[in-house]
Amino acid sequence: MCNLFRLVFLALSLSWAGAASALLINNVEVGGADVLLGQIKDLNKNPTGCGNGNDEGVELCWINSVLAGLGESSTTYGTRVENQSYALVDESSTLIGFKLSSPTEYFFIKNATWYGLFRNTPEFDWAVIDTSLLDSGFNLPGVSKYTISHVAPIGKVVEVPEPGTLALLGLGLVGLGVRRRYRKI
Repeated sequence: MCNLFRLVFLALSLSWAGAASALLINNVEVGGADVLLGQIKDLNKNPTGCGNGNDEGVELCWINSVLAGLGESSTTYGTRVENQSYALVDESSTLIGFKLSSPTEYFFIKNATWYGLFRNTPEFDWAVIDTSLLDSGFNLPGVSKYTISHVAPIGKVVEVPEPGTLALLGLGLVGLGVRRRYRKI
């Protein structure tokens, strides 16, 4: 009976650790899809009154209005990367990804006259976007051109352990707890 329990525990542990794996681009783990918080076409027609133009001040005003609507605090604008290239994730037709210039809690993309704000969740060094959630005007992923007009990291820089590391740590703690429990018996 004890061996059966150990075998079941091992199988569950391995499946739990395997669930912590991430999506891949060219055999590099990039995390999972990030959360779309807001999108808008043409900030020059922005109903929030942030002004006209494609400058960082107008973009940050819109970003902060989206975050305020979600109950989040105001944030800052990072260093903008022009003509950001991206790749399809795991040969998906709707998931794209690219490495961010700095690991932040949010990121902002602009393509033509379309703007999107994302919460950067599973892997802070990478942006992974499910393009099926975007309005069709974003034209991502484009067949002829794999670039985004510009990307900016938004908010404070964060450092978080990889999901696989957390899974292994949790597995080790569970194993120590089980061992301790059965040593007492």
